[in-house]
Amino acid sequence: MSSNQQGEGKSFLKWAGGKTRYADQLAAIAPPSYGRYFEPFMGSAALFFELGHADSSLSDANPELVICFQQVAKDPEKIMALLDDMPNNREFYNAERSKNPEDLSDFDRAARVIYLNKTGFRGLWRVNRKGGFNVPYGEYDRPYYNRSTLLAASAALKPTEIQHRDFEAALKKAAPGDWVYLDPPYIPLSQFSDFKRYTAGQFGEEDQRRLASAMLEASSRGVHVTMTNSDTPLALEIFSDFQVARMATRRDINLQSQSRGSWDLVFTNYECNLPERGKANPLASSALPEHKDLALFNLQKQDDAPKASEVRAWSRGVGVEVPARGRLRPEIISAWRAAQSEGETDS
Repeated sequence: MSSNQQGEGKSFLKWAGGKTRYADQLAAIAPPSYGRYFEPFMGSAALFFELGHADSSLSDANPELVICFQQVAKDPEKIMALLDDMPNNREFYNAERSKNPEDLSDFDRAARVIYLNKTGFRGLWRVNRKGGFNVPYGEYDRPYYNRSTLLAASAALKPTEIQHRDFEAALKKAAPGDWVYLDPPYIPLSQFSDFKRYTAGQFGEEDQRRLASAMLEASSRGVHVTMTNSDTPLALEIFSDFQVARMATRRDINLQSQSRGSWDLVFTNYECNLPERGKANPLASSALPEHKDLALFNLQKQDDAPKASEVRAWSRGVGVEVPARGRLRPEIISAWRAAQSEGETDS
């Protein structure tokens, strides 16, 4: 189930809530200089792989994830061999899902994490209160791993500290001048959201407040901290001691494509150069009407989306070449919107 495509600087896991799409944006707002890099909620460790920082520390409260990363660092060839013997079908998936990982060797546990991650529904890692993995089979016909990506990940992970620990312990280890990026389970956008159960213990409001306190303590010692969370009034209240910006994101966990556009909040304790500045999108939530955007792309509400033919006609009218078919570049749509707001779209 391997492939021969090239892949370096990428995670080998598809993690719900992971930052693979936005790793370059987050890397762009790193402190100008920093010592050691910490990622206490490592998930897929997308930013770690994007940065390629030599002196790094990864950790997570999910023991299966930690063991997986440790074994990928140790012997990726052995893990790939185990994965090659694992069939992609519902019967085998359900049998693998029901296993008690503590009865397995560390290498088998690592291969199980990758297998379940790539064959389970939408890459979710969710457990019940007893710690049992309970994500349904996803019926995906795709490779479990990319050989080049896994080998590159192993090389990056070999000199890296990888530990099973709480975020507070990681923040306490950070020294003045170090940089800590925190990507905790997000504050739910609604009462029906429940994608925070990556471990048997849920990550609730109390933990978010504990995180804010730990960030403030680290900040008082001269540690650079960056944290991403949901665009909610509660997040703004809990992390009000930090500078905040918005980052346009996409929620692939949502099956309705028109509902996938969203915003994350990015909190820092230092001034950072945002890749883009401007007025906050009025179509996003109104929690931050005057804050700057940290924009990767900006998904508009479906009923506000411009007609492609109209944008193409305007573009050609002002001398901008656009393809006759296919997706229009975000900057073209942004320019059309700017012209529209100034009453110039008829020119």
